[in-house]
Formats: sequence, C-alpha cells, structure tokens
Amino acid sequence: MAPWSEPWKLMKPVVETMASGLKSEAAEVWTISVDRFNMLGRLLRVEALPTFVLVKEHRAVARVIGVNREDLQSSIRKHLPPSSSPP
Repeated sequence: MAPWSEPWKLMKPVVETMASGLKSEAAEVWTISVDRFNMLGRLLRVEALPTFVLVKEHRAVARVIGVNREDLQSSIRKHLPPSSSPP
C-alpha cells in the first residue's frame, strides 16, 4: 500500500469491501505501507503497486499485482474455505 499510488486508491474500496465480507476466523486483511516498511516490501518482493500477497500458514501462496478485482477475488476464493469467500 502506498497512499500516493493511484492504482491503490482505486483498489482500496474494493479491498475494504472484500475484507468486511470475510469471516474473521478465515482470514485477515492487512495493508502495509511499503514506504514505511520497505524491508518487508523487499522481503515479499513487491515491485509494483498495488501488490496483494496472500499468506497461508506463514507462506506466500499467491500474488496479485495491479487493479484487477476479479483476479484478486479468484485468488482469495482459491485459498479460503467455500463458506468464507469475499463478496
């Protein structure tokens, strides 16, 4: 996340809607400023914004780059139990 990033500004409401539709025990949504936590950005290999990294059991299991809502929803659904999928 970078507050100055136009693509992030487009995706922020999408991410907030998806996060509010998830069951809290199934997943957590975190937004992390790559400006503030640049070491974490490097560790997660964030090279473009926005980058969404899905982590399961302490491992990155999927990565979605850009503003494609459908790709993000598809990746989330793939890694969650069916009853926990986002809107």
